[in-house]
Amino acid sequence: MKAKVRDSRKTSSPRRLSTTLGELISAAYEAVPGLGTQRIERALRLLTRSPLARHISPHVEFVR
Repeated sequence: MKAKVRDSRKTSSPRRLSTTLGELISAAYEAVPGLGTQRIERALRLLTRSPLARHISPHVEFVR
């Protein structure tokens, strides 16, 4: 019986999450409290100034 050899590159790389921008924006909108414009502003703040925003590609910019 052959022993399985694991590729060390696969186990050492960080896991990445892939999602659409629409899903990300919807999740931010649902996660924040408030109504109407206030909720939109809070979702925008969550997407642009939170620790989450630091992990989004620098090419993505959320604007009003």
